[in-house]
Amino acid sequence: MRAPTLTDGVVTLRAHTADDVAGLVAYARDPETARWTRVPRPYGPAEARRWIERTVPAGWRDGTVARWVVEADGRFAGAVDVHRGTPPFVGYGLVPQARGRGLASRALRLAAGWAFADARLPVLHWWAEVGNLASWRVAHACGFTFEGTRRRAVPRGDGLVDGWFASLTPGEPMVPRTTWWPVPELVGERVRLRPHTEADLPRIVEACTDPRTRHWLPTLPDPYPLDAAREFVLGCRLAESLGQKVTWAVADAGDDRLLANVTVFRLNDPMSPTGGEVGYWAHPDARGRGVVGEAVELVVAHAFTPRADGGLGRHRLEIGASRDNAASRHVAERAGFTLVGEPHQDGVVGDGTPDDGVRYELLAPAARRLRRRRG
Repeated sequence: MRAPTLTDGVVTLRAHTADDVAGLVAYARDPETARWTRVPRPYGPAEARRWIERTVPAGWRDGTVARWVVEADGRFAGAVDVHRGTPPFVGYGLVPQARGRGLASRALRLAAGWAFADARLPVLHWWAEVGNLASWRVAHACGFTFEGTRRRAVPRGDGLVDGWFASLTPGEPMVPRTTWWPVPELVGERVRLRPHTEADLPRIVEACTDPRTRHWLPTLPDPYPLDAAREFVLGCRLAESLGQKVTWAVADAGDDRLLANVTVFRLNDPMSPTGGEVGYWAHPDARGRGVVGEAVELVVAHAFTPRADGGLGRHRLEIGASRDNAASRHVAERAGFTLVGEPHQDGVVGDGTPDDGVRYELLAPAARRLRRRRG
């Protein structure tokens, strides 16, 4: 059996040919491919020919793996596989010059359509090493449901690593199941809000090991190594893909040094589909300078901006704080939030001591009036 040709008019899935050797070698030697897959190294024309002449035909012949070349603009763009074992799963990848154009999701939809209609598979699973956001973005675009993280579940090198898992079943629409919230740059007078970078990690560690931070956020890991900061940042990006929250690094407008962190979370609360809650913390050397207040005001304005205009489309925001956290309360009040409740012992501080809290809220019309008054 040979690979059937599948196309949507932009992307074509076709059988491998001898002319694909150079494309396969370029794909296998790409650093990102090597980082996330188990492609043999070194990889040259001999390995590519063996793949084309032996491995691919064998998979079609014995019905174990359906493999296609992804072609776009008449050129080799990558590959996509459907593994028909138990459980069935998919794999895919593109050469660097084909990325960022939505071609991988087109290819995956074609392969999944064949898997359900022709191969009669009851499900398709996707998995990747934790951190492979590019691969997850493709599966997410095709309607795969994220099922979580499994420890030591994905082969990598000579061992196992943690993996992300998702699935798609016949009849499910091949469109995103959750909003993947972007993290746009928000610029103020003294701060610039942006996604986190690798350079931010040491500053996150410093902030999250500071005694004052740990007093108000006692659930932080202890100790808090660099890997914890890296896990925190990756968790933010994953949560954005699941429609749960958006998190910004608050950077100095001049030298780009991390000063604080601001998050809008509870964006997928079914009881308040256009509500949300704002949380924040500051690096010790950024306290008392008003930078968190400015950052929160920028985030609030973005949150109340309609989605059609690039915002979060919220109608109501909350802020929760410890009753005795004067600095956090000052930020909320400066941003125009109104105190609406004082729940007793609704949290803990320090070593786990029960603590009374305060709740603030701000509605979109009030926020607009406040911005007009401030000019």
